[in-house]
Amino acid sequence: MEYQININHSFVADSEEEARKKARKYLSNNLRVKVVPDTVCSPLEIANRCKDFRKAGKEYFCIFFLNSQNQIIDKEIISIGTLNSALIHPRECFRNAILKNCCSIILVHNHPSGSLEPSSEDLTVTKRLTDVGKLIGIEILDHVIVTGDSHKSFKEANLL
Repeated sequence: MEYQININHSFVADSEEEARKKARKYLSNNLRVKVVPDTVCSPLEIANRCKDFRKAGKEYFCIFFLNSQNQIIDKEIISIGTLNSALIHPRECFRNAILKNCCSIILVHNHPSGSLEPSSEDLTVTKRLTDVGKLIGIEILDHVIVTGDSHKSFKEANLL
């Protein structure tokens, strides 16, 4: 987790000791530490956040929920399927997106076979979820297929 501290304060002191005292007092009265939310920058970053199921023997379907600044609000595994399929329904995909006030989502699923090529079912599900997202105002930014050692972005491959 990344944290941020910003200090923009100047003052006058007669000695280094007095400056240190003033600085300590200023910090104790004004310092606030806040978590810097994760911002999604690339499909590789998303793939790296899926290490828990990249090499799994079953298909996992996961969603990353994002706010309007593309910061990750949460990640949820929606479905765990069989060797070559997972049951995906828009209701399960968008329920928490709505509850979490998401602006957009990123879909991710693994291919236990090691193939990065989307199946016809992958393309159909993505199209269906994209249509539902447009209807309810939650954009699908990407759909990423992950394997044990690689990934493929639908957006980068012009499939989305």
